[in-house]
Amino acid sequence: IAGIVNATGKTADYGDNIDKMSQKLGMSAEAYQEWDFIMQHSGGSIDSMTTSMKKLSEAVVDRSDKSVAAFERLGISIDDAANMSQEELFSATITALQGMESGADRTALATDLLGKSAMELGPLLNTSAEDTEAMRQQVHDLGGVMSDEAVKASAAYQDSLQNMKTAISGVSRNLSGQFMPALTNMMDGISAIVSGDSSGIEMLSQGLKGFTSTLSSIIPQITQTAAQILPVIVDAITDN
Repeated sequence: IAGIVNATGKTADYGDNIDKMSQKLGMSAEAYQEWDFIMQHSGGSIDSMTTSMKKLSEAVVDRSDKSVAAFERLGISIDDAANMSQEELFSATITALQGMESGADRTALATDLLGKSAMELGPLLNTSAEDTEAMRQQVHDLGGVMSDEAVKASAAYQDSLQNMKTAISGVSRNLSGQFMPALTNMMDGISAIVSGDSSGIEMLSQGLKGFTSTLSSIIPQITQTAAQILPVIVDAITDN
């Protein structure tokens, strides 16, 4: 069970990261994993795409003469760009840039649309659109793409895990807080005794009584919780 829980936790953490990052980039979970694979094989990282896609979106929204002209040189009208999703626009832009000859002209155009991070995309732009599509297919063939259902399940798992941790921490703090007055009396009593103040004996005694009384009141709460959980676990193990 420990091994399965550990493996599940790692998978859920990986899937949850895909879910969050793909949403930030405005693309599907599947496309995020494809581009992550493509970027790694092109000597870059998915992180460099974040800035590029943001700059690309700004170019569409601003509709400056410079950005309109840049899109037109790639064969993309500004109206078509505005109707594309971020994922579609990025793919179309990369494909068009890959179709240009490498050189200062392409570099300047890529920088205008993708920002300074376009330099990090250089190795990707030097590959062909066919090679990029082949890498996209390869990651699927290798089984490196989690399904949308698995990604959503990972996000739900992480949310559930966080809820459980919050609930347990809350109960723990509430139970521990009940001991604070008694422990305070005990510490004050010990301090007084060490300092030669005999009144500390009474404080220590009251603290110990309070500690015992609090413990007695808490045990039924713990027992009740255990009585609800343990039989379920025992029955499940026995039935299976």
